[in-house]
Amino acid sequence: SLEQSTNPFAVIVMAHLKTKATHRNPQSRLEWKLSLVRRLYEREYSREDIVKLFRFIDWVMMLPEELAQGFKAVVKSYEEANRMRYVTSIERLAKQEGMVENARENAIAVLETRFP
Repeated sequence: SLEQSTNPFAVIVMAHLKTKATHRNPQSRLEWKLSLVRRLYEREYSREDIVKLFRFIDWVMMLPEELAQGFKAVVKSYEEANRMRYVTSIERLAKQEGMVENARENAIAVLETRFP
């Protein structure tokens, strides 16, 4: 029933229970940690709630360094894939134009500083 619940406290309880259950199995803990983080996005919590719950999960479900690096890469890739789904072509063009404008302004600032 915890897995089906949309209550954020269900995520907290699951993180605690899975931490205890995977005490001596880091690979299984990694899999559960990834599963819980994915659920945060799938449940469509607010950004603020996702950040707070993510911090708790990350704090409770500690991983060995080599698995922590893999966790970070998977989460980053998952976030990028889900974010891109919601970006329209107009938003992508606007972002690119903003990047070009920032680069132009930075170049001018450097030139003005170097050659007053």
